[in-house]
Amino acid sequence: MTAALLLTVTVGCDGPPLPGKPPATPNAGVVLTLACPDPALAPLLGRAAASWAAPTGATVRVAAGPMAPGDDADVGVLRPAELGAWADRGELLPVPAAVRAAGHPYQWGGVGAAYRERLAAWGGQAVGLPLGGDGHVVVYRSDRLADPRVAETFRRKFGRPPAPPATWEDFAELAEALAAADGKPSLPPLPADPARLADDFFRVAAGLDRGGPRRPEGSELGFTHRLDGAPRLEAKGFVAAAGWLARVDRCRANGPPDAAAALADGRASLAVLSLAELARLPRENGAVAARFGLAPLPGVRAALDPVTGLPAGPPGPPTYVPYLSGGWVGVVRTRCPHPDQAFDLLAHLGGPAGGLDLIGATTPGVGPFRPAQIDTTVAWLGYGFDPKRTGDLRAALRHDLDANADRTAVVPRGPDQAALTAALAAELKAVAEGKVGAEEAMGRAAGAWRALDKGHPADVLVRWRRKAAGLN
Repeated sequence: MTAALLLTVTVGCDGPPLPGKPPATPNAGVVLTLACPDPALAPLLGRAAASWAAPTGATVRVAAGPMAPGDDADVGVLRPAELGAWADRGELLPVPAAVRAAGHPYQWGGVGAAYRERLAAWGGQAVGLPLGGDGHVVVYRSDRLADPRVAETFRRKFGRPPAPPATWEDFAELAEALAAADGKPSLPPLPADPARLADDFFRVAAGLDRGGPRRPEGSELGFTHRLDGAPRLEAKGFVAAAGWLARVDRCRANGPPDAAAALADGRASLAVLSLAELARLPRENGAVAARFGLAPLPGVRAALDPVTGLPAGPPGPPTYVPYLSGGWVGVVRTRCPHPDQAFDLLAHLGGPAGGLDLIGATTPGVGPFRPAQIDTTVAWLGYGFDPKRTGDLRAALRHDLDANADRTAVVPRGPDQAALTAALAAELKAVAEGKVGAEEAMGRAAGAWRALDKGHPADVLVRWRRKAAGLN
């Protein structure tokens, strides 16, 4: 493998064997190499792998760096967006029925539906075991919302007192009022990373596109694409999300595009943070400063009608449509000489106990992928919030796991997803900076996607889009 070894676990039974009783080493001679691209996650997996390997005599080598075609990794840790490229080439083994069966220690049925049925699957077949979930929350300056100048500015502009945003419209209004009252930007700079910029856009578009009483024509299980392979970026919800992006860009700060740092140094007072970013908020006497409040990601009160582009029905309680792109999936290569042991290792890493250990470590910011993980208060104490805000954090993360899998929007996962993301991000940057209107930008992005599609046979594109949506 080209990546340098980060650590090696080579363990067997502890102590000398008991007289007359051979050592229990059913995996003696089994050597597995696990590739992990995240330098913060790799040592955690290494320690967990040691507890699996020790009783059986196996050897696990955890290598720092991503799995790559032709390397010697038996087991890999992938982002959900990467799964399609590996699965479509036939390089991943399907998860055995025994691992998904009731009673198996991994407890497949306890995994959130969207992770189990969408993010860990390709063409409706599970080819990976979830090891970590997505996780994003709204962070706002509660002291700014309580400031009389902010309250008066907000009330004068919108006729009500300021509050944590329940919808994306609320988010934009709060950003505008904070900027007006403080005389300076209220949001972090526009993300520079194309994948992060696309993610931020898709989180808004998910509700506007899929939050209504009927699914937009052509979406079926797809989100960014129709199942015939055509892009959906020109649909009303995506255009509206691009307009929202342009609206809030007027409230963005300058400087490095680090949302957590912008909140910490006062350049921003409202932001959407990942769990990894949340773990970097400044602390005072060991706890995150009281000025930072937490809220769930916003929803929509009335999604756009897919035909007219107007709000579909009267405003009501906000509807939240999750968009999931983060987390980790453990996979086993078809070339692995010990597939049973490899899946057993992954089941140990992501099972009820192992998965809880990973989400409890705040350095990598691993999100929950089992509802039961949110119910375990101790797993969230490491983020440094007081009991109330720890409860707010758990409530915010529960959003993503309570939704029906078919309703959830997921990251593009075809083998061409990196090129599509880069093309989209270029147009999103242009519309955010006011260089082009929302409708034109989405038309240009869809055109760029169609141009990229010309590099692939039509039947291949249809296969990718259907398999990404869970269909054969």
